[in-house]
Amino acid sequence: MELWAAFLLGVSSAPHCMAMCGGIASALIVGSQSTDKAMIASDRPGHSAIQAALLFGTGKMLAYMGLGLLAGLGGFLLINTQQQALGGLRMVAGLLMILLGLYTAGWWNGLRHVEQSVYRFWQPLLSRIRHVSLQSWHGKLLAGAAWGLLPCGIVYTMLATALASGNIMQGMLIMMSFGLGTMPFVLSAGGLVKLSSRWMSSRWFRSLLGLVLIGFGIGTLYMAMR
Repeated sequence: MELWAAFLLGVSSAPHCMAMCGGIASALIVGSQSTDKAMIASDRPGHSAIQAALLFGTGKMLAYMGLGLLAGLGGFLLINTQQQALGGLRMVAGLLMILLGLYTAGWWNGLRHVEQSVYRFWQPLLSRIRHVSLQSWHGKLLAGAAWGLLPCGIVYTMLATALASGNIMQGMLIMMSFGLGTMPFVLSAGGLVKLSSRWMSSRWFRSLLGLVLIGFGIGTLYMAMR
């Protein structure tokens, strides 16, 4: 259930990503094409854009997996030192999932304030991204990984779920599933998929998704209190 919830959340986070990271995604794709002369000379510019987007998305997902591994390790160590910690961690994850559902549905905007307050601490990282060479494949991976470390309330919620799993592998898999779910947005920036945000941004879709996430949160709380 956690893996499917993580993947679903990744897919449905596209409107949020377009608002918060759309400029970064476009800058990375355009920057990689303008600095790679081989791509510009190619008779398949769309193909090269897709390759760049795949590398950026892979780097982003690897960063998520690393964070998930650390969260799972932290949960494992905490649970093994404090046996009662598992229930508490699950309750926190469930509450965050409910808050995320309210945020996704547009009924509460607290997570946006958290993102904005934390964002200023990541300005040095953003300045470093601008100096990363995007001509090489490892440069694109590094830029994608830096992108994945930017402050995001949705990512924080998934990390809480990974922490509550109390398992290193499960924590990594949760974040990997979330990263896979975000791939359509990354690829759409590269031109593979003309992902339309019209229906995903509609009130009915966001309300439905918010209710689903709230349901997942309530289920997590139920498991914590058993």
